[in-house]
Amino acid sequence: MNHPPVSLGEPETPLLALPRLSDEWGTEVLVKDDAPLPGGTFKARGAMVGLSRARELGAERLVMPSAGNAGGAWSLYAARARLPITVTMARTAPAANRGEVTLAGGQLELVDGTIADAARRAKEIAADTGAFLAATFSEPYRLEGKKTAWLETFDARGWRLPTTIVFPVGGGVALVAAAKAAAEVRALGLAEDASPRLVGVQPAGCAPIVRAYEAGGDEVVPWPEVEPTAAAGLRVPAPSEGDLVLQTVRESGGTMMAIDEEDLLSWIGRLARVEGVWACPEGAAAFAGAARLAAEGNLEGPAVIYNTGTGAKYADVAS
Repeated sequence: MNHPPVSLGEPETPLLALPRLSDEWGTEVLVKDDAPLPGGTFKARGAMVGLSRARELGAERLVMPSAGNAGGAWSLYAARARLPITVTMARTAPAANRGEVTLAGGQLELVDGTIADAARRAKEIAADTGAFLAATFSEPYRLEGKKTAWLETFDARGWRLPTTIVFPVGGGVALVAAAKAAAEVRALGLAEDASPRLVGVQPAGCAPIVRAYEAGGDEVVPWPEVEPTAAAGLRVPAPSEGDLVLQTVRESGGTMMAIDEEDLLSWIGRLARVEGVWACPEGAAAFAGAARLAAEGNLEGPAVIYNTGTGAKYADVAS
């Protein structure tokens, strides 16, 4: 049976020039701002494509683990498709994200521990019920959805690739998707520039990929003790494809960096005051990383910084 794509009218999101930060940092800086997407988060990209394809393949129910925003976005799209969904989350996941799941009619199951424990529980549910497992990197369709952010970005710039892209990194899907998008447009002859240098930013209290990068290793091992952070989407102590993210960063000539919580929080308010952009904490982490690169003279422009969602969900942490 053929099904039309499950859509909530996803817009092409803004690619905004940041003139004041460009002047301050001495290079062209832009933000890819995914705040206007359904649910206020870039997770809508993966949900739209992933859920549409799952239904096309005959899935009758879904299950997924989430650190927060993905669960809410997938629950909205599941409601649109009239597919039941179970979302597993750590009990420490943000209340707003937990509320999104139940508001959209999803079944929420809270577990003790972290997103890694939620992932194990989701796998158990999938095995027991036959539900389609929509965990990060467990199928290719979420990655293809995330790729659209970068096709939009490249198209908006006349197929001129940016020199640097700075990402907040939890599971790392967006970063890998950007590398895939750049490789494909270059292979098609749409772009002739070198592929962008990819920079990943993680919170200092949960930075397993940063640690592996700095150690020069090829294997990302789980982070032992996760510290609280306002950027709940980056609280991923054992990213399932951390080795792939690490490899992708290195192949691009990029870097991984850890950001203190104080710097992350300060950039929510600073970005709003300086450029009028209300970023989520994860997006603010990317800006904190870009600011450090600029201070070190290592931010090569044109540079695109990824704001993955709206700050309106997190008004209580703005400063």
